Amino acid sequence: MGSVRPRPRRLLFALALRTAGWFLFALAAGVLFCAIGAAQSDQPSEYEVKAAFLFNFTKFVEWPDGSFDGPHAPIVIGIIGDDPFGDSLTRIVAGQQVQGRSVVIRKERFGEDLRRCHVLFISASERQRSAQILAGLRDASVLTVSDIDGFAEAGGSMQFVMQENRVRFLVNLDAATQSKLRVSAKLLALAQVVNHGQAAR
Repeated sequence: MGSVRPRPRRLLFALALRTAGWFLFALAAGVLFCAIGAAQSDQPSEYEVKAAFLFNFTKFVEWPDGSFDGPHAPIVIGIIGDDPFGDSLTRIVAGQQVQGRSVVIRKERFGEDLRRCHVLFISASERQRSAQILAGLRDASVLTVSDIDGFAEAGGSMQFVMQENRVRFLVNLDAATQSKLRVSAKLLALAQVVNHGQAAR
């Protein structure tokens, strides 16, 4: 009988972060870090951490009635622009359900109907068009997320930032409210809150 190979830490990380309680604990403890250097290559990368965030955001956001085609319609996470996640996000959401719904990943293109997404990650490759994308989603119940500098202050719902080699996030509560999205107080307690044109606090 062959020996059982231990799972890489980055795979265990992805599996653990599918549990909402562990995700909040990790945020509070400040352990959602990314690796720098080959010596830490078994640690999760920046975009593996961000993929875990993106999936877990769906557990702490409520969409208004009418946002789904039916009681079993999936939660759609769209990615517009270059996909920085590789297969990380697909692996994390595989077989998972949130609020009784499956989660699907959809690659979007500029000019398509982005309102069919519940979460939309706007890649840095779309920096020049991000304002136009946000304008097209005004009043739509879409949680917009990006790591483009100034995204939250410009009206995006959430923005990833790097602080001391850890992935953190900003929440523009005004933007989320305008989109009729309710963000859990548990998540807000661990975020930096910004408003249009204002710095994080």
